[in-house]
Amino acid sequence: MDQQFISEEQPILEDVRQRFEQWRESRKHRTPIPDSLWEGAVGLCADQSIYRISRYLHLNYNDLKRRVHNAHPERFSEAVASSAFVELDLKPSLPETECFLEMEDKGGTKLKMHVKGQLCFDPLEFMREFLGQRR
Repeated sequence: MDQQFISEEQPILEDVRQRFEQWRESRKHRTPIPDSLWEGAVGLCADQSIYRISRYLHLNYNDLKRRVHNAHPERFSEAVASSAFVELDLKPSLPETECFLEMEDKGGTKLKMHVKGQLCFDPLEFMREFLGQRR
């Protein structure tokens, strides 16, 4: 059933992977990767991430990235040209607060807390948990 949903690009990816495996099995020590294999890997990067292809084919990420950039410089120049400065407002969305919590459970265990700034928890839920009064 899962085989129905396999995309058409997977056989191509698998084909390139098999070609790399065959080359690796038959190559002499430290022989450079043939250009035809590099072209197959670069072609796969048109539809998938360079990182994914480099991991799947056991290639050096930076080498593959450089080859993709050299083969398709327009892809990279458009991305740089279209990028713009975006300012992000990283101020907290909630106002700063000051919270004092003092609790004592039935067994006599005491808890005192002083929180100043943005609350990162629900004080009422915290009290319920401490006191064992879960819903």
